[in-house]
Amino acid sequence: MSQQPRKTRPDVPGVVAGTVLAGGATIWMLTDNGVLQTDDLGVTSALLLVAAGILGLAASRRA
Repeated sequence: MSQQPRKTRPDVPGVVAGTVLAGGATIWMLTDNGVLQTDDLGVTSALLLVAAGILGLAASRRA
């Protein structure tokens, strides 16, 4: 009997945790260095977290 190759699934909890940590660190660095003002955090943080999540999901699909 031949074995079917297992389909890889993305590591969703790992992607979520990585997204939150990477997004939080990015936002902290940008505000600490004066690049981003605290008044602009709402939309900017949402966009950074969405972009990090998309990149994380794409990177988690390993063969």
